[in-house]
Amino acid sequence: MSLILDHAEADFASKGYSGATLTSVAARAGVDTALMRYYFGDKEQLFAAVFRRRGPLINAARLKALDEYRAATGMEGTLEGLIDAFVRPGFEMARMSEGHRNYAAIVAYVNSSRGTMHSLMSEVFDGVSNVLIDDMQRLMPDVPRETLYWGYHFLTGAFTFSLGQTGRIDRISNGEVSSSDFAGIADRLPSFVAAGIRALCAPSSAAVQTTDSRQASIP
Repeated sequence: MSLILDHAEADFASKGYSGATLTSVAARAGVDTALMRYYFGDKEQLFAAVFRRRGPLINAARLKALDEYRAATGMEGTLEGLIDAFVRPGFEMARMSEGHRNYAAIVAYVNSSRGTMHSLMSEVFDGVSNVLIDDMQRLMPDVPRETLYWGYHFLTGAFTFSLGQTGRIDRISNGEVSSSDFAGIADRLPSFVAAGIRALCAPSSAAVQTTDSRQASIP
């Protein structure tokens, strides 16, 4: 069973949900398609089984990192440190094996999808996401919850896109930067996102600057 899920994970990661089929996964795994249907029913159920398999492992690592950060700092830490505890375990697992890298690409795909894909993302990852948002609120008690949700929205977008290993930055940078450099991403992403969240926490000053610039341009 685990071997079939490994091959299904690789097929979905390389071809996407639409490109992979029960037949292609069966061929990759060296089993009969009828056996696939016996164990998993249809492609949607197979994909859900793949998505649910590694999620709890990653969540456990992230919750442990958040717990340790909270204990070490007494919530007197930094936004950068909190975000690092949330994202680094996912990047570290993606560095561990091809299977984890395949799963990372699938998570990136699901997070940008709608419908049943969206509900899968919520089922597997909403719990740990809410823990992060609660920790952000404790660290920044005067910040409106709505602002923190926007901060999380931009964080998870950057995080899961980075997990996707699209290769786009590799091409743009002519190889100077690699989208699969998970250590490099983990070192940089917390600072980038934390700065953005802090900017969101001062919308009034930004609005004043925008208004002033518009008024200055009126003849």
